[in-house]
Amino acid sequence: MRGLFNMSLIHELTTFLKTNLPEPIFRGQKFASFMDNLEIDRSFSLITDSPARQLRCAKLKYDAVITFDDFPYRTYDPCLVFALVMAWLENKTSNDERFDSINPDIDVSENDEQTAYLMISVPLFEEITLIADEAGSIPHNGRRYQLGKTDIWAHPDEVNINAN
Repeated sequence: MRGLFNMSLIHELTTFLKTNLPEPIFRGQKFASFMDNLEIDRSFSLITDSPARQLRCAKLKYDAVITFDDFPYRTYDPCLVFALVMAWLENKTSNDERFDSINPDIDVSENDEQTAYLMISVPLFEEITLIADEAGSIPHNGRRYQLGKTDIWAHPDEVNINAN
């Protein structure tokens, strides 16, 4: 079960990459991290009644897309990015079996003799939760709820949401 103050997965992955990639990779180039191909599946179920009633109301599925417009591939091997994403996923796998079968898609195309466009897309999903709250704005089955604090939409400036 997710805690009340967890980061969204795309924010967590973006932070992990920015923390572990050499700073020069980001200098002077366009880097983006965004959600694409969003889907929502209704899945109401009780998570807990204590300390407050909490429901899962939906699963949000999306591709976490990381792009580098001018990746300096002559200086840094693009496999460094791929290895970091795989290490992040492997760490997730040890805690959560839903990450077991995730295999990212990649795209690399040369811009010139020094840089390349690099993209990695990681299929993820997060739960949208509701927490009982008499003043909440969401009515359901005679009770009122507030949106659970999963921080799915609270993201750093470099994370964009693109719902095609």
